Amino acid sequence: MNNDLKNNYDFMTSDEIAKSLASKIKIIRKKKFKTQIQFAQHIGMSHGAYARFEKTGQISFSKFINIIQGIGRTEEIAVLFDEKKEVITW
Repeated sequence: MNNDLKNNYDFMTSDEIAKSLASKIKIIRKKKFKTQIQFAQHIGMSHGAYARFEKTGQISFSKFINIIQGIGRTEEIAVLFDEKKEVITW
């Protein structure tokens, strides 16, 4: 992917966005937990499921929320749906 578009989710497929988010979460996870196993145990998830998420970006939405809680980034979820943002009407 073009470096100019690397972080522009408007031009990415859903799979590319999922992989990008997984990659960013991996970086954050490594700062707080040395291994995937430690982090998976911390959030009550199997190591296999978490490892698959880091590799593919694929996981259920509820498990994704568990991951976000585990890395201490739940406040960012609220920003996604901030009512103060401009509403686009079609």
